[in-house]
Amino acid sequence: MTSAPRTLRKAAVAAGLALLIGCSSQMASPDASGPQCPSDLPASCPATVPSYQNDIAPLVQRKCLTCHSVSGIESNRPLDSYANLFSERGAVLHQIYGCLMPPAVEPQLDPSERQQILTWLVCESPNN
Repeated sequence: MTSAPRTLRKAAVAAGLALLIGCSSQMASPDASGPQCPSDLPASCPATVPSYQNDIAPLVQRKCLTCHSVSGIESNRPLDSYANLFSERGAVLHQIYGCLMPPAVEPQLDPSERQQILTWLVCESPNN
């Protein structure tokens, strides 16, 4: 019985990713004159998914919490804990994959940071 919600969740994630992948060629960087946003979702999940505690939490703290904290301008969407980030994972995936976040005024994700967070999000966002 517990496998049904997990199966539905996986199906929902897969459907969302299919939509993102289908739209990837139309996604541009926030600056329309800038380069196109890369189409770089991981093709599969690695044996070891990035660690929330060691990789994702410090990355989110450096790149997201200026705005996405209880004292930030996006206080209604705090990303300051695993539970909060997990509850917003679909929106976070969309925003990062679409090169919409972080905004141009914030430090941008370098390719390895982008790959870490996209992999973590696509691979079920474990609390590992």
